[in-house]
Amino acid sequence: MRIVVGVDANGAYAPALAWVEALGFNQPELILASVIEPPRPPAIGVIAPFSEEALIQAHQAQYEAAQERLRTLQQQLTNRGFAVETVVLSGAASTKLLELADERNADLLAIGGTRKGTLQALLTGSVARAALTSAKQSILIAYTPPAEGQPLHVVLATDHSEYNYRCIDLLLHFAPRQIRRIAVATAFSVDEETLQLITRHAPAIQQLGVEWIIEQLHERNRQVCERLRPLQASCESMVIEGFPIPSLRAAMQEAKAQLLILGAKGHSLLERLSLGSVSYHFAIGEPVNLLILRAQE
Repeated sequence: MRIVVGVDANGAYAPALAWVEALGFNQPELILASVIEPPRPPAIGVIAPFSEEALIQAHQAQYEAAQERLRTLQQQLTNRGFAVETVVLSGAASTKLLELADERNADLLAIGGTRKGTLQALLTGSVARAALTSAKQSILIAYTPPAEGQPLHVVLATDHSEYNYRCIDLLLHFAPRQIRRIAVATAFSVDEETLQLITRHAPAIQQLGVEWIIEQLHERNRQVCERLRPLQASCESMVIEGFPIPSLRAAMQEAKAQLLILGAKGHSLLERLSLGSVSYHFAIGEPVNLLILRAQE
């Protein structure tokens, strides 16, 4: 499994790297990438009052600092048994990281999220937004590292679509062996009129109403648990009546989960308005550790 990890100068990468280690993926090959971005003028239309020589010196200093940071991380990870290579790139981080992931046929792009200051949030957020809308790879966005000394509990969201099942197969291929508990969560919302329509030919089921829907979804979730058995984690079903975002937020709290896993394409406006909107919200709107699975078409 090939993983590109975006390594920034502010340390936002640390939680993402910690999750890559903690999950215990199958034979991970890490590509640690730092991107030196061009200097930004202090305001739109204003040229920063620096000479070309000063800008070149600043770029060189950033390049050397990035190389040193990557060398240190490479040594640490190599000592822990990881296959690691490093690369320093120049340009827009959001563009260069995605290009590198494509060039190296990466399976996963791991980046750190941050709420520390407006500029840091802007830079990290731009990478996250670009990855959510354009990346072909699965994406790990981490705000906090796994809690030390605690077993890894995760919520796996499913809408039981064919695409979602392919994402679950991808998760099995990634083989994160260190997960100890998986809560398979499904959210649903149905109004009385719709419920009457879908049960109009089954009076006995009509009497059960929402309870019948909940039991059917529990059964499908249990089938997903059987599918996940190779991960050797305990697995349970959670069915929540309500809209996806608040329902998944509640599922995370109830399961005491540190990571939300879901499948989302996210390449088009329509997808972002439906399933993709859930991943987009949690990645940009809330500091939730997130693993977005993207199955190949």
